[in-house]
Amino acid sequence: MTLVSRAESFRTFEERVARFANPAETGAALHDLAKAVIGARLFTLTAINMDAGHVRRVYSSHPDVYPLLGTKPIILDDWFRAMQTERRITAINTAEGMEGNFPDLALIRTLGCNASISVPVMAGNQLLGTINALDAEGSYPDSVVAQAADLIMPATAVFLILREHFEL
Repeated sequence: MTLVSRAESFRTFEERVARFANPAETGAALHDLAKAVIGARLFTLTAINMDAGHVRRVYSSHPDVYPLLGTKPIILDDWFRAMQTERRITAINTAEGMEGNFPDLALIRTLGCNASISVPVMAGNQLLGTINALDAEGSYPDSVVAQAADLIMPATAVFLILREHFEL
């Protein structure tokens, strides 16, 4: 991506967030920005409510297969703790690496995805949620992981907006 198109992508995101009529439009704006910055065939946003002990999907690029329904309990595993304490962006770049990490891997693969990246979003020492992007195998090398960090501040705005409009 050229510097101009990258700057334009961020400006377009900012304009869409500034003028949203429906809060779901902010998730779509972040999705479009993520497609431009890191690439994403499948894109979801997961809000985290530590007090209630659950997570909720608040945006999905594929609501037909990944709908915005209900909550799931937080699984306090090493991956979650690394996100929460280190703010670690995690990427898996191979089909083999995805094995055992996704209970819905067969469905993910029908969408042409064999790589994933998860970006934690925090504000005020509180984990607000995660950006979850999936794409073709090899899509998230170290250079793209570094670029994914550029999505954190835009995602912070989106999660704060969505928290005002969704029961988490």
